[in-house]
Amino acid sequence: MSHTAIRITPQEFAPPAIIDRMRSRALVVGVVFGVLALALTLGLHKWELFLRSWLFAFLFWLGLTTGSLVLLMLQYTSGGNWGRLGRRIWEAAAGNWWLMLLFWAPIALGMKSLFKWTDPAVAATLGADKVHYYLNTPFFLVRGLIYFGGWALLYYFLKRWSIREEAGTTTPQQFVTIQNLSGFGIVFYAASITFASIDWAMSLYPQWWSTVWGMLFMVGQVLSTFCFTIWLFTRLSEVEPVSRIFKVDYLHDFGKLMFAFVVLWAYLSFSQWLIIWSGNMLSEIRWYLMRLYHGWQYFGTLLIFLHFVFPFALLLSRNTKRNRRRIVAIALLVMLMRMVDLFWLTAPNFYPGTQLGLNNFGLIDAAMYVICPIAMGGIWLFFFYLRLSKRSLMPVNDPGFVEMLEAKHG
Repeated sequence: MSHTAIRITPQEFAPPAIIDRMRSRALVVGVVFGVLALALTLGLHKWELFLRSWLFAFLFWLGLTTGSLVLLMLQYTSGGNWGRLGRRIWEAAAGNWWLMLLFWAPIALGMKSLFKWTDPAVAATLGADKVHYYLNTPFFLVRGLIYFGGWALLYYFLKRWSIREEAGTTTPQQFVTIQNLSGFGIVFYAASITFASIDWAMSLYPQWWSTVWGMLFMVGQVLSTFCFTIWLFTRLSEVEPVSRIFKVDYLHDFGKLMFAFVVLWAYLSFSQWLIIWSGNMLSEIRWYLMRLYHGWQYFGTLLIFLHFVFPFALLLSRNTKRNRRRIVAIALLVMLMRMVDLFWLTAPNFYPGTQLGLNNFGLIDAAMYVICPIAMGGIWLFFFYLRLSKRSLMPVNDPGFVEMLEAKHG
C-alpha cells in the first residue's frame, strides 16, 4: 500500500465528548477536596501538616508532568508507534508545568516548616560546606525557578513544533532541530530532576544522602506516566476516534515498557538498600532504621510485594499485557504504589520514632495525606483534560503515523 493511499486530517481525530465530562468531574473533585483541605488546615491550625501532605502530593503530580515531558522528548529522539499514540497525552500533561509552579509556591513559602536545615541550630551540625554553599534559602529558591524555567522552555519549543506539524508546515530537515533539542532536553531533565529530588525530598533529612536518589525519582516518574497513559489510552480506545486505530499490540507495547520500569525501580531500590546496609555507617543506615520500625515497615513490605513482586509476576504473561482489564488494573495498582513509595520516602522524616496511629501521626494526619493528593489531582486533571480537548488526539501529520495505520490494516 502506498503512503498516498491514506490521507488523514486532524479533524478526523477530534477529541470525543467523554473528555469534557471527565474534565468537569475532575474539577468538582478538586474543588471539593481543596475546600476540605483548607477547612481542616484553618479549623485545626494544621499549617505544618498541610505543608507535609502538600509536598507529598506535589512530588507525585510533578512526576506525571515532568515524566510526560521526558517521554515526549524520547519519542522525538527515538521514534516508535508507542510514542506516537501517547504524544498528545504527554503534551497535555507536560503543559501543566505552570500549574506545578503554583503548587510549589506554598512549599517555597513554608520551607522553614518543612526543611530542618533552615534552622540555624540544625545547620550548624551539618557543616559549612553543605549549608552555606548548597542548602541555603536563596539558592534553594533560585534552583527551583531554574528547574521550572527549563521545563517551560522545553515544553514551549516542543509544543510550537507540534502545532506547526499539525498545520502541515514542517519539513523533514526541520525535524533534526527538534531532535537535537530533545536530546539536550533529556540531559537537562536528568540533571534537574536529580537536583530537584535532592532539594525537595532528600534534604528533608539532610544528614543522609544516596547517589541513586535522582535515578529512583526519574524511573518512578516515567513509570507513573506509563501507568497513567495505559489507563487513559484504554479508556479512550472504547470510543471514537481512538477506537478506529486501536490495536492490542499497542497495549502490549505499553505493558512491556511498564514491566521494564517496574524491574528497574526494584533494581535501583534494592541496590541502594544493599550498599547502604552493607556499609553499616550510622550516618547512612539511620535513614532506613526510621522506616523499619514503629509501623513504617508495613509500607516497605507493601512496596516489595505490590510494587514489584505482584506486578512482575503478572506482567511476565503475554496474555496479561494484551488484556485491557488486567493491564489497566495492574497500571492503577502500580500508580497507587508510586504514591505509597513517595509517602514512605518523605513522611517518616517528619515523625521520627513515632508509632503509626499514635502520638503525632493520627487520623487527621492520615486524612490530610489522602485529601491533598486528591485535591491537587482534581485541579491537575482539569487543566490536563482542558488542554487535551483542544487538539486532535493523534499526530496525523507525523510521517510515521501513516505507516502505523498501514501496519494496522496490513
